Amino acid sequence: MASKFNTEFNYRYQVIGHTPWEKIKTLKGFLEGRVRTVTLEEVGKLKFQAMIAKLKHLQKTGLEHEVLELKAEILEIESFHQTEEECFKLNLDEIEILKKLLKELYVIAEPTRIKGYTDEEMFEANAANEFTVHIGKEIQAEMIANGRPSPAKIGNAMSNPYTWNALKSIGLIPKETKILEGNINPALEITLNVVEDENLENEKKAGVLVDIRDKKKGVTNVG
Repeated sequence: MASKFNTEFNYRYQVIGHTPWEKIKTLKGFLEGRVRTVTLEEVGKLKFQAMIAKLKHLQKTGLEHEVLELKAEILEIESFHQTEEECFKLNLDEIEILKKLLKELYVIAEPTRIKGYTDEEMFEANAANEFTVHIGKEIQAEMIANGRPSPAKIGNAMSNPYTWNALKSIGLIPKETKILEGNINPALEITLNVVEDENLENEKKAGVLVDIRDKKKGVTNVG
């Protein structure tokens, strides 16, 4: 039975992306694949025509077993023709769905674009924001289900100061909690040190993300 690769519901709610820019990145990847499928439809038709031409040639000059083998291959392909045609039509519908969703997301995301930044640069600038929202929701889900976050998710949150401080600011992690780090020089005595929270208050405000690749380029709200 012919069916879409994904439903509009899945594209809208289930694909990777907790923030608009990350979802744009994901949907653009899906759209690229669906557009390529349109080209492959023509490729399939040309290959089938080539098989028909080859069969006509073999019927004149080839051996019987070669003719029979090619006839069998052609019959096998023809048995899928109706389903393939339906799939290609559904693929066109899916392309329109993706274009519609991307248009909606750009309406939300475009005002947050850093001046002069391409989409790819915005995906990079949004990376810490996306990761923070993802880990925050994971921790929230674990607390709802189990009453406390898992060590693994807390460890993920410790990976960068943006996520760590954001989670502390809304109470998902106790404010007094500190991160441990070891010596930079492995030749020194093995010790652990307490890392004081980095002061990011001048770099971020509620809902604002620092461009961590080049802070001189400014900040933007990408959430």
